[in-house]
Amino acid sequence: MQIKLGMPEILVLFSLLMYSQNLYFSLTAFSFGLLGRIIEYLIVYGAEMKKVEATNKNIDELGTVIKDMLGDKKD
Repeated sequence: MQIKLGMPEILVLFSLLMYSQNLYFSLTAFSFGLLGRIIEYLIVYGAEMKKVEATNKNIDELGTVIKDMLGDKKD
């Protein structure tokens, strides 16, 4: 598990500190922090899925090549 302390986490902590001063400012900071973390997660997840798809495509191509080399060709 990776522990990150980026801008979204700082905004959530900031909203906790600002809660007693201004409710709406605190909710805004919390919303931005939550939205930022969700967007970052979706970007990382999309990159991982593209990497998995590329790996699967390479494995399928390798399987096709091996099948063609070992397969019985009828001419």
